[in-house]
Amino acid sequence: MNLESLDALIAHYKDDPEALDMIMTLLDDFEKYHSAVYDEQMLLIVYGGKMDGETYRVQMQALDRSRTVAHNAVISGVKILNRMAKQADLPPVYDGIVSEARPYRREVANAVFAYIEDVIRNRTPKEPEEDKEKKEEA
Repeated sequence: MNLESLDALIAHYKDDPEALDMIMTLLDDFEKYHSAVYDEQMLLIVYGGKMDGETYRVQMQALDRSRTVAHNAVISGVKILNRMAKQADLPPVYDGIVSEARPYRREVANAVFAYIEDVIRNRTPKEPEEDKEKKEEA
């Protein structure tokens, strides 16, 4: 993911609430996909081989469907973000091949996971409200 392009895209649309809502929704889809992959992996780790075969198969199929739908939403979302960046004369948010075909869908997924990890790793700590009030009084 091109973080500079994403930041510039957000800055470009700063006065357009509908565009910002769209960007937020698309970025939220990144986390939904991350969560779907995590849920599927946890079923494998926690219950793999410990649950009756039919129950496990039904649950895994449901999780696999959810993951696939979320993954397809991410791919569509990246295409939309790239289109928005192009309309704003910015470089693409993701400059790899955006496709549902393999291996590209996995490459998009890996870029999204790296972006999520980067967001979490570099998160801005939220100041407690009382600290904010003390600073404003000073």
